[in-house]
Amino acid sequence: MGKIELKYCCVIPDRYGKARYYFRFRKKYYPLPAPTSPTFMEEYNALLAEHAPRASIMRQGEGNGPLEGTLDWVVDKYKAESAQWAKLKPTSREIYNRRLDYLQSRYGRADLATFTEKGVRRIRNNLKDRPSVADATVDMIGRLRLFAKEHLGIEDIGPNPAAEVATIHKEHESAPVWPEDLCAKFEAIENPRLRRAYYPLRYTGQRRSDVVMMERKHFDGTAIEVVQEKTGTYVWIPCHRILRAHLSADGIDGRYLLTSSRGDRFRATSLTTMICNQCADFGFPGYSPHGLRHLAGAALAEAGATIDQIMSILGHLTDDEARGYVQQARRKIMAADGMRLWEASQNGR
Repeated sequence: MGKIELKYCCVIPDRYGKARYYFRFRKKYYPLPAPTSPTFMEEYNALLAEHAPRASIMRQGEGNGPLEGTLDWVVDKYKAESAQWAKLKPTSREIYNRRLDYLQSRYGRADLATFTEKGVRRIRNNLKDRPSVADATVDMIGRLRLFAKEHLGIEDIGPNPAAEVATIHKEHESAPVWPEDLCAKFEAIENPRLRRAYYPLRYTGQRRSDVVMMERKHFDGTAIEVVQEKTGTYVWIPCHRILRAHLSADGIDGRYLLTSSRGDRFRATSLTTMICNQCADFGFPGYSPHGLRHLAGAALAEAGATIDQIMSILGHLTDDEARGYVQQARRKIMAADGMRLWEASQNGR
């Protein structure tokens, strides 16, 4: 039976001869997962901190930061030295940070080399109720592993445990377009922040990350200027008469068109949470702010706007999505014309 070179840690075979791992302190035994588990070091360090705090402080270098080789250490290095991280836009960093925070809160003190394919698959399955998040978390483990091997000189880290973990998010599902009944509920809502959030999202067709950044100085009374955070595209949006009337009636009190309860601008994630929760309260679960962007695109196409006009307002860099709005609008028109012909052919029968 191999010996584990960790203080207070021991291995004892069970009655079937299988190795069982324990944290032994003052004649008491606390079970540990196998050393190959991604959570082994996390659970070991937690027990060390609880039962032998002095030894824990010595192990952690008396507060000098995470131990070399741990997930926490690799994440710190990744954010400080990775060219990939440096190129990320703020919105992308926010998304990456959510994945990193999740991993660090659970496995931060584990050595990255102890992550196995089985362990990564277990991490994925713990998030299976959110398939896209599960897959993004597995992808993040793979990115960190590759960065550690390529740039941190950890040559003995072994094969990437995320490489052969299958994705569970099979296909992208577009955010559903808001029905008029849901729009009407937001237009009549008493909460001024929800009402204010709804109108710019619907009548500019911009992403949530751009709407929260709209300032009073970007609106001259006739149009709103936006530099889209995702693409860096400059967009000049003539202000729809309904949005103009709303802004005129309710006014703009602060620096931003949308102001949080603290008096500063909304975070994009907070705006999404607020709107999604309200949609669910109204009996429309599954609807999000992005559905209003799709609604704007569909409304433009049904009004007869060209692909170039839709792209100019929504800020698309390619015509694929704008073309989809136009094709859908044409199908509606053709269907209506076809039905009229069908009905006319049966007159007098």
